[in-house]
Amino acid sequence: MNGKILMGLAILAVCGTVLCGCKKESAEKPAAPEQTTAPAPVSTAVAKTGEELFGQHCTVCHPAGGNIINPEKPLHRKNREANGIKTTEDIIATMRNPGPGMNKFDEKTLSEQDAQAIAEYVLKTFK
Repeated sequence: MNGKILMGLAILAVCGTVLCGCKKESAEKPAAPEQTTAPAPVSTAVAKTGEELFGQHCTVCHPAGGNIINPEKPLHRKNREANGIKTTEDIIATMRNPGPGMNKFDEKTLSEQDAQAIAEYVLKTFK
């Protein structure tokens, strides 16, 4: 008998919880808050430095100029030059058409300006 009472109370508790969670929608919509000033325009094209862009697109695989995918091809000058990568154009060409294991950064993914900034950062930073 006690089991039936407990079961009935449990069912009532569940039903009560479900029903309390339901709200009846009101026909009135809340008024929009008044704005005293127009919101500032938001720029979608925020210029970033080569360092910021490198951090966003490259650091995952090239932390501190290394290379976690292919440790024989880090970004340091000696290694880059041994692999025929000496100029910003060489770096951008590699970004646009990389070898196995590296993501391709085409112009839809990374603008020419951003690719140039990253390449200049690599040359300046990883000596």
